[in-house]
Amino acid sequence: MLIVVCLPRQFKIEHQAEIHGSFDDAKLILFDIKHWPELMAWKKYNDDFELHISSPSNTLGANAFLQSLNTDIEISITRLTDNAIHYSLLVNNEHSMFGVFSIDKTPHSLQLNHVLKGTIHSTVSGGVTVLFIRSLADNMFRSSVNNLQSQLKLAQKDLK
Repeated sequence: MLIVVCLPRQFKIEHQAEIHGSFDDAKLILFDIKHWPELMAWKKYNDDFELHISSPSNTLGANAFLQSLNTDIEISITRLTDNAIHYSLLVNNEHSMFGVFSIDKTPHSLQLNHVLKGTIHSTVSGGVTVLFIRSLADNMFRSSVNNLQSQLKLAQKDLK
């Protein structure tokens, strides 16, 4: 029984949404981590944190460090393609996660995809931590979609 409790908790979270707007505009916003705090509404979850983002913030190796009273998070861009940004997350130098945002063109819209995989190395509380991360990822993805869609509409309006 002790072995089961001590095993790391692995998880995979997937999201999909349809958005409307320019592929290039969506890519400029989503594939630059300097936009993520506003896009994902980070202050909604904790408004007492320090944030340091590298410059440039949209290239391979770019990173962001988020520090709060109880949490240290490092986000790094690990791979960029024409339609995807791959990133890693390290939480409290213990829990590792890897994610991908991708944008696919469809005939009348853009398909936004997100996958987050990770391992939580907490013993007893690992399952609860995974549930918390799931809830947070769901809320942040929803915020990202809504805020990205709003920014794309504003960009479209500016062109007219």
